[in-house]
Amino acid sequence: MVARAVAMLFVLLALLLASPVASEGDDGMKAQVKQLCQAYVEGFGADSVNLVYHHRLNGPRGLEALASPEEIGARTVRGREMPYGYGSGIQDVPLENGQLLYALCDAYDATGDEYFADTARKIFSGLKLVGSVSPVPGFVPRGPHPDGKSYYPNSSRDQHATYVYALWRYHRSPLATDEDKAFIAQFLDAFARRMEKNGWGIRVEDDSEVAHVGFSWRQRAFAGVVSLVGTLSAVCEVTQDEELWDLLEQYSQEDDGFRWQVLHPDKVSERGPLTLYSNQFAMDLNALARILTDPGRRQQIEDYARDFAEGALRSNVFDEDYWRRLDWADKWAEEETQEALEPFGLSLDQETTVFGLYGAFDPQHWRSDDRRVRSVSGKLCFGLPTVAFHCALLSEDPQLVEEVAPAVRDMVEQMLAHGDRYSHGENSNRAVVLGLHLVALRADDTNG
Repeated sequence: MVARAVAMLFVLLALLLASPVASEGDDGMKAQVKQLCQAYVEGFGADSVNLVYHHRLNGPRGLEALASPEEIGARTVRGREMPYGYGSGIQDVPLENGQLLYALCDAYDATGDEYFADTARKIFSGLKLVGSVSPVPGFVPRGPHPDGKSYYPNSSRDQHATYVYALWRYHRSPLATDEDKAFIAQFLDAFARRMEKNGWGIRVEDDSEVAHVGFSWRQRAFAGVVSLVGTLSAVCEVTQDEELWDLLEQYSQEDDGFRWQVLHPDKVSERGPLTLYSNQFAMDLNALARILTDPGRRQQIEDYARDFAEGALRSNVFDEDYWRRLDWADKWAEEETQEALEPFGLSLDQETTVFGLYGAFDPQHWRSDDRRVRSVSGKLCFGLPTVAFHCALLSEDPQLVEEVAPAVRDMVEQMLAHGDRYSHGENSNRAVVLGLHLVALRADDTNG
């Protein structure tokens, strides 16, 4: 483990000293990202629906790695009642495919590489199914299963918001056909109408109750504010519907414009503890910065995105005021958590950033017989850094991009070398997404 950390340190130093100008190394990086993306789609994807899943499907269990259609219909996972499908392998289909499509569009627009175009078209076709499998217009389900029809109707904020941004991003891409754009506009209009009807809170498919993570987006906290302003802005740009533009202006001016006050960079510290899924909010900020036409407001959101990312990179991951421990330590007691960290040379008493976590990462731990070691390796040492690195790349701040680039490159290489040992798709998905965004940003630097 020490040797791995030292080697990683030298890699980071060497790459940080390298010129930011595109080079043969960047061409090699693009080739590696394409190779990893292909391996990911082949390993976790189902051709029947053109979607990737949270569980590996080309392993010994095949489709049985996912909850069966019968379990999904009963709203269970492995015999336990689970209406929102956690552990089913289909619970994050809109989230993971949505972030993938967003990154693929960036990579294609920046490079013109046909592989990225073909893969983006494939994933978009799968996401069209996600948006049409439910009889309720504008609802984003968890799933579907590769059978193309089975899904969990208790969805969440991350599934809905990411799906909206993925469609918006594809609509902006030259890859989108007139038919694609018509579908996107129709879905986004239905999404906004349903959300407005429900007070901008996520409800289950039949509206009978609030969804598992269905908090109101009309709240005054950052998560609600950025969700409402971001998604409604995306809907308005696509649909150009005057009624929705008026609604967006109404929400922007409500209570002396409090939403824009919440989104001021001075308020970044009030966003609450970061989690394993906080990178989803970086997508809100990235999309919103691209949509805004007012230079002052655009700069405000860009500054917020930069400060948000910088906080994720610099903060002590063991300080529960900054990072939620539940994501990687479950409900372990303090003593058990300390014991789980020992094999990695980490301690709750030692201040550590995401860079320190990734320096302690060793892919050999993915084959450990100790569940705690696998959890610390996957969710803490690899997972939390992907959150911060994704935020940095989506901030598009040149300094932050250069700072995380060496680690992102190493993540791509580690997944290429050892990803076949990884049976769950979260880190595989994120390594690909990070690599795609870095490829896009490097190409943009060159073209600029």
